Amino acid sequence: MRKLAKTGMGSLLLTSLLIPVDTITYARSTEPEITVRSWDNYGYGVSVSVDKIHTLQAGKSEGSAVTTIEFEEMVPGTFLPGRKITFSLPTGITAEEAIKVSHNSDLTIETTKSTITIYVPVNRQEKKYRLTATMRLIASVGYQGDMEATIQGTGIPTRNVLIAHVMPAPVIRLETIPKPASLLLGKQYQTAPDLLFTEEVKGAFQKEGDADVTFYLPYKGIYFSELPTIKVEKGDLTIDPYSVRLLENKNEMYENAVTFKIKKESTQPSTIRVSNIKLATNRMLPDGAYHLNIKGDTFSHALLTYESKNISQLLYGLINHSTGTSAADSKKGEILLMPGKSSYYEGKTEKQLSMAPYIKQNRMYVPVDFFVDALGIRKDNIIWDETAQMLTLFKDSKVIQLQAGSNIVRLNQAKIPISTGIDRKDGKITVPLALMTSLLGVSKKWDPSSGNVILNPS
Repeated sequence: MRKLAKTGMGSLLLTSLLIPVDTITYARSTEPEITVRSWDNYGYGVSVSVDKIHTLQAGKSEGSAVTTIEFEEMVPGTFLPGRKITFSLPTGITAEEAIKVSHNSDLTIETTKSTITIYVPVNRQEKKYRLTATMRLIASVGYQGDMEATIQGTGIPTRNVLIAHVMPAPVIRLETIPKPASLLLGKQYQTAPDLLFTEEVKGAFQKEGDADVTFYLPYKGIYFSELPTIKVEKGDLTIDPYSVRLLENKNEMYENAVTFKIKKESTQPSTIRVSNIKLATNRMLPDGAYHLNIKGDTFSHALLTYESKNISQLLYGLINHSTGTSAADSKKGEILLMPGKSSYYEGKTEKQLSMAPYIKQNRMYVPVDFFVDALGIRKDNIIWDETAQMLTLFKDSKVIQLQAGSNIVRLNQAKIPISTGIDRKDGKITVPLALMTSLLGVSKKWDPSSGNVILNPS
């Protein structure tokens, strides 16, 4: 197939795609402004010209750049009547807002942040179409290299055109992954590991208006006891000292958060250390792992991902109710309870209750302190709140709460309806044995002839 080419001078630095042509010629930004236009001998061709190939840095909004693209029919009829043509930005590149297109024709144009759709009327009136698109390009984190847009449509073979060069995002990393702290329940000022943030390139921590760095534990019941120390350990980065704060009740999903802002960006890679971190816990937390969330617009590589600004979620604390257990937490043998008798048997060993079990509404009730000796629950893991009339019991990863007069029991975060609850007799708090053993996962057998109950805590 014979191909023709024309060369002309223009007023812009242009990178042109000419369809349908297999060879695409790009003008260098340091050379005279030249537009290369080609079409085949059948007389069909369209030019897509980019005014300047910007170099973008992934994840940096200040690296965004205005790009102008011209679409021009080189020969009338290239845009077939009643058809559509689509111009698409590559994955990882988008405009800050819907692409703006100017034209003076009977075309119908639809745009998004990443596409231009051109609808050609069935009875086209224009001799040749020409459109100009303007967009401010930004690059997402995780993309780099030459980025090519695509134009395609009926009668127009799919072609790519260079739209931008993307430099990889500057990275901030944790110098080391801290070993999670072993935390106790109901204790303030528990030492937690330092956080050490290192820029791999200068300027990774950004100063952008009100942008900040924030970290918090996304749970109710675990929080910072006080404001930690935040300082630049290496490099020339500057932290705004007035921005370092402990924000109380910032969000219902967590208790408090530590935040700070950058006063001056670095000219050499810098390191920030967060030290003297003290954590507090309440007594309602179940066993398990607890994570620290770190986020903020200041993290340049966290920008423009369109998903989450959390740059990291790391394991930061562990709670194990069995830590530091006493002999009361050791494995228990089979237990025999007899209604009306203040003694019970663990295996062949006779033991005493603070009061005898009794029957109420066809249920056996036992004093709360029974669970300390018989079921291996530490005494400080059974709490009675006289004001709230609330009993709270901790066992392994379970948190059980019963309130006097309520027909609901809480098991961790679940609410379970019950037919009977807390009772009080002879000044002691008592609970239905069947309910508690079911919640604690203790197997039991009932002898209907004697009324005795056999428990197997192990």
